[in-house]
Amino acid sequence: MSGVHVRVGLGDETYALPVGNVTETATADGLAPLPGSPPSVVGVCNLRGELLPVFDLAGVLGLPRSGNGERMVVLEHSKHRAGLVVDAVHDVGPLGGPTEEVESDLLEGAVLDDGALVGIVDVARLFDRLAREAP
Repeated sequence: MSGVHVRVGLGDETYALPVGNVTETATADGLAPLPGSPPSVVGVCNLRGELLPVFDLAGVLGLPRSGNGERMVVLEHSKHRAGLVVDAVHDVGPLGGPTEEVESDLLEGAVLDDGALVGIVDVARLFDRLAREAP
């Protein structure tokens, strides 16, 4: 699937989220940790009166945390919302469909964009995984 995506950084890697699922980006501060939750669960935040679960995208994808996780991308899918902590939000723009196969079931595939490999996140599968890990 090609279209407009929000590109985010996790360490030295870049991932793309379909812009139609992204409702906003924000700083990842004011998060309340949840003791006993899985490592990929950062906590919850109050986003304009809505209690929002927040996950570490690197942890969900099975990647080691290499950055500082200063940004949060808020995603929506099938009336569910969640925050994803990322190291950086790079840009928003068109991205071709996947041309490379990947091992992760949470990615549709990857595409070479300006000489860099970009993993395209499968939002439906991501939310299925988040539902299993949600607080």
